Amino acid sequence: MKMKKDQYFNLEVNLLNDDNIACMMSEMNAAEALGIYVMLLLHLRTKDAYEASCKPVLLKAMARRYDVDEVAVERVLREFDLFELDEERQMFRSSYLDRVMKSLEEKRKMDIENGKKGGRPKKVAKSAETPVSKGRKPTENQKRREEESKEEESKGSVSVVNNNRSNVETPSSLVSRLADEGNHGPLQPVLPWEKLVDQLSTFQSYMELAGQHSGLGKLFVDHQKLILEIFKKHIRLYDKGAGLLFPEDVKRYFSNYIAAGSVTCRTLRETLLKELENTVDKDVNRFESVVDGRRTYLGHLIPADAPPRPDASAVWDDVKKRWAH
Repeated sequence: MKMKKDQYFNLEVNLLNDDNIACMMSEMNAAEALGIYVMLLLHLRTKDAYEASCKPVLLKAMARRYDVDEVAVERVLREFDLFELDEERQMFRSSYLDRVMKSLEEKRKMDIENGKKGGRPKKVAKSAETPVSKGRKPTENQKRREEESKEEESKGSVSVVNNNRSNVETPSSLVSRLADEGNHGPLQPVLPWEKLVDQLSTFQSYMELAGQHSGLGKLFVDHQKLILEIFKKHIRLYDKGAGLLFPEDVKRYFSNYIAAGSVTCRTLRETLLKELENTVDKDVNRFESVVDGRRTYLGHLIPADAPPRPDASAVWDDVKKRWAH
């Protein structure tokens, strides 16, 4: 018999209707608290032995990923006796989920043993009458067909009759369905924010768009690596690294940092030009040496007003007052 809508709703409410959950929903925002509770169950569902870490950094990462308040996550986890916590190992689990999954695994095992679906034993199709069964000698085609039939049976090609199942979901099957449909997989590892900044250069489309909105033009295109290094210095200076846990966090912060007309973008331009100027000064004199404050090359003095030595083979012409080869 198919369940009515209100009956199905009551089934889902009864699934979670115990004193601890009622207490949680009365003391917190009910929808948010219930959502966090199911989120934690689904997270445990993906872990080995249905046990997961409750280290603060991972809970914070989970809260960011699902866009919920991390304080609320901590409350649901710790305040209402909905989960079993091992503080020494910093791990948590759910006795409720353990019971549900144990029942589900036993049912799956039984289904497999009974033919995977329906719960009935495997039914082997009856073989058709052959000339041999009638006492006559088989032809070549009949022999070949019999051999093919035996080969198919050896491979497990047998008919299985499925049982008709009831449309009524049990609490165990409901949690299993929610877990299968809402399975987000294990959380991504939390990388150091420096590596997340380095990864920005791999997001080509994003970097092109960020460059267009920065107003830096060719400076941005030619010196992305140096810009990202300056960005790292900015993060360290203002101690913002703790809040950068995912690539999306870094992208959002970098977009604000480099926005045209912002104070940070103007500071970036000034710092970038100064860095480039220092680099150019070093490159211009790379074919010279400085000894006791005087410019030299290959042991020869260079006049103070001489232009930079252009390459490693250039020599100073005292008569023409220029570099020559």
